[in-house]
Amino acid sequence: MSGTSGARLKPYLAELKAGQAYAWCACGRSRRQPFCDGSHAGSGIEPVRFTVPGDREALLCGCKRTGDAPFCDGTHNSLADRYAAADAGEIGASAHIRPTPRGGGRTGKSRLDGGCFVSTVNTAALEKHGTTRLGPVIGAADGARCLSLWYMVAEPGRSGVLSFPGSDTVLFLPAGEVQVNISGRDFRAVSECGIFVRAGEAFRINNEGTTPLIMLLTVCPRKDAPQWLESMPRAFDAAIPGRVFGVDHSRREPMADRFYQVLNGAENGSREITQFIGELPRSRAAAHRHLYEEAIMILGGAGFLWTETAHASVGPGDILFLPCKQVHSLECTSDGGMRLVGAFYPSGSPAINY
Repeated sequence: MSGTSGARLKPYLAELKAGQAYAWCACGRSRRQPFCDGSHAGSGIEPVRFTVPGDREALLCGCKRTGDAPFCDGTHNSLADRYAAADAGEIGASAHIRPTPRGGGRTGKSRLDGGCFVSTVNTAALEKHGTTRLGPVIGAADGARCLSLWYMVAEPGRSGVLSFPGSDTVLFLPAGEVQVNISGRDFRAVSECGIFVRAGEAFRINNEGTTPLIMLLTVCPRKDAPQWLESMPRAFDAAIPGRVFGVDHSRREPMADRFYQVLNGAENGSREITQFIGELPRSRAAAHRHLYEEAIMILGGAGFLWTETAHASVGPGDILFLPCKQVHSLECTSDGGMRLVGAFYPSGSPAINY
């Protein structure tokens, strides 16, 4: 917006009421941020007037550069050379905190503040079903409200038919190559591909190799038990023909010195879940929050996940759960940076936080 000056980089959390009229400050001069107080008079910049159809919490833009006024779209992350990092005060205040160990020794969960945790999965404890072993990592027992995450080990061969009735599912293959059949349609997936299975569909995995493969299954709305079917239903939604999405550097979005690429999102049919690949340099992010529940798997690099009074080590293969509004900070201690895959509900942009 030409002529505007940002009030601050980060957005403002606002509780909005259905039908109430709001005027969002577009000029950056208001002392009632993020709302207008009339200070725009004479500037030629008018506030954005809006209502919402239902009561909701929302992040309203503070930098005044959003392309989705009045709401934050993550643009503030591109206005600085470096992503917001923890300052000396934040680092010093947490220097005395000892790492929280995993609950089961080398595996299990390191439980942090507010239901946040880091999990190293014990694959031997997963339930066996034909050629697969499957178990929940994030679910109702962890306080998850809408998102569930399942961890699958696919042995060589063809799996049974799996469904999560009434829920969208996004799969992720960290490494290897598989054939995925979705309600009668075959797809080929390779390393770091995301696969979308729409609510009402079912799927099976065909591992044509000689070694087991790992897959992550993010399911929304949350499902606390899978359904194994005797046969594959012919319920493929042809309105969404493409279902496998891989890494494409031309689609990377910058967040200062970080990058992300959406694999599955609303633009390809996944209206419940956003799934993305992220890259970050050696750094410790400033503590922040999201208005979504998020599951993350570390693909490469090492570091720590911090909350208000606790932290835990993270490394390749570890799963992180970030509840809605939980303060957290991810630190990368590897010179080569960190690579991760994330999925969150409700669907949106990975660049938005407060």
